Amino acid sequence: MRLPRPLTRQLRRVRARLRGWPLRLVYGPGYASEWDGMPFDPVRGERILTALAAAGLARRGSVREPPPAMFKALRWVHSDAYLDSLTEPESLTRIFGEPLDGDAAQRVLDLQRAMAGGTILAAELALHSRDVVANLGGGFHHASPEQGAGFCVINDVAIAVASLRERGYRGRILVVDLDLHDGNGTRECFRDDRSVFTLSIHNQHWGPTDAIASRSVELGPDVEDAAYLAAIDEHLPAVIREHRPELVFFVAGTDPADEDPLGNWRISSAGMLARDQRVHTYLEELAPDAPRVVVLAGGYGLDTWQHTARALAWVQSGVSDYRPPDTETLTMMRYRHLAKVMTRAELTGEEDDDNWGLTEEDLYPGLGGKPKTRRFLGFYAASGLELALERYGYLDRLRAKGYARPTVVIDTRDRDIHTIQIFGEPSHEHVLVEVRLRRDRATRVGFELLFVEWLLLQHPAGRFTGARPRLPGQEHPGLGLFSETVGLLLIMCERLNLDGLAAIPSQYHLAVHWRRHLRFVDPEEEARFDALTAALADLPLDAQTRALAAGEIWDEGADEAARYHPSALLLPLSERLRERLDAEATSFAERRAAAAAKLRLRRRPPADAPG
Repeated sequence: MRLPRPLTRQLRRVRARLRGWPLRLVYGPGYASEWDGMPFDPVRGERILTALAAAGLARRGSVREPPPAMFKALRWVHSDAYLDSLTEPESLTRIFGEPLDGDAAQRVLDLQRAMAGGTILAAELALHSRDVVANLGGGFHHASPEQGAGFCVINDVAIAVASLRERGYRGRILVVDLDLHDGNGTRECFRDDRSVFTLSIHNQHWGPTDAIASRSVELGPDVEDAAYLAAIDEHLPAVIREHRPELVFFVAGTDPADEDPLGNWRISSAGMLARDQRVHTYLEELAPDAPRVVVLAGGYGLDTWQHTARALAWVQSGVSDYRPPDTETLTMMRYRHLAKVMTRAELTGEEDDDNWGLTEEDLYPGLGGKPKTRRFLGFYAASGLELALERYGYLDRLRAKGYARPTVVIDTRDRDIHTIQIFGEPSHEHVLVEVRLRRDRATRVGFELLFVEWLLLQHPAGRFTGARPRLPGQEHPGLGLFSETVGLLLIMCERLNLDGLAAIPSQYHLAVHWRRHLRFVDPEEEARFDALTAALADLPLDAQTRALAAGEIWDEGADEAARYHPSALLLPLSERLRERLDAEATSFAERRAAAAAKLRLRRRPPADAPG
């Protein structure tokens, strides 16, 4: 027996308070494309999905992969003249603020078509299931029928609405846009459409605000939680009552957050969650029959995904205190999960245990045949390493940067130091990754470590810019995969039952990256390095390296310019090594403090530096 609608609504509200709403997710591999100068995290959606799955909040069957939006769907919103102009490099340069080569331009278009397909699918799923459906991408709200802007080439929300209209849907639609920036493109798309109401609360207007069904609220810069939430309380309920929506798109940009590098508001993490909670609660109370579609929109930096993950976790569970892991921990969680499903046979090339662990390579020397090929670090077959790089998604990240056919080469000819190289193409013209590794027992006597003798991560097709200047030792810009590479090295340590990971960074800027993961072996060197970073703390990394090279950091105790001293860093992994370091912690801290007390480093302009 079907319950009366008022009772059904009441039960939904009770369930939402206690357990949240049913949540479906839309995500596809095409969302991970990237290009040089890209301002946002290319795997933002994947991080959200991984975090929700790890928390048991993304169930099997709740994630759908969309097809890309068809070109005819783009034409329902955008003019042919505008779409034709996208083949001209100048058009995308205006949208992204810097030139894109032909390959990058195509990846931009493919990415946004993929995400527009996701918004179309999310809208269809929401109407069919009545659940909350989140597309882990999209929200390109600056694109209007005749032009793109602000990283937005096509307007996926408008395309999704047009797709629904083409299929006969005539319901009233509300677009709630709470991105930091004005949803000007979406407003322009529906300027003369009374059936689609656009509400945008933002820092400043990007264009005309006159539309037949619209409300644009400009709050200015430096907005904090109280003013932001008060604006939502003032405008959202009134708009819902006025328009009585039957379908809602929530453009849930995370760039209002305080730490966003492209934002100028100061919204706390708690404020970001409260914002999303208000939106869903108001919609449930005032438009309980209106399905909801969430799109990500703006949000920059590698940690911005956490705001969306918290909000969607609350939607699904009704629990407000979910704390997503930090980005690096999340990467390791994903890698460890994948490591569990990879078998020893896949990695070593061994068929089974019936041959006593002997392979054809082991047997040939005894038969006078070909010489034995050493396994990488005594364990991995070349095919096993390449398979692992595929499974972990590392090669896909290189493909997303425009290297369509990355090629892995393993060199084990040196008895002690083994090398992995990844080239951008089968011709081996451009090396992207080069890692030289050895098993080390000298850095910590009684323990075996994986020692990184050399690590090169470079993007030959990239270019240096004001935001990414050349650093010492760089021939090309970096790949932006340092943390992922270190994560894979840690998985390798765990697979080989090694006690830890160690490295000696050759340059100061490399040591800054390594220091996020590892600690110094020598307490005096740790004190010295930390004093250097403190003296340079008010500068960006590229300026730090220039100041250090110019002798601007003066060691007053030694009466000379301070220099970076390459020294070993270590990350313990085994319980045995952790216990040893814990036992030495007091002595280490005392020696470090004694060294720090003797250091008197301060920054001087080059003209003031003696000598």
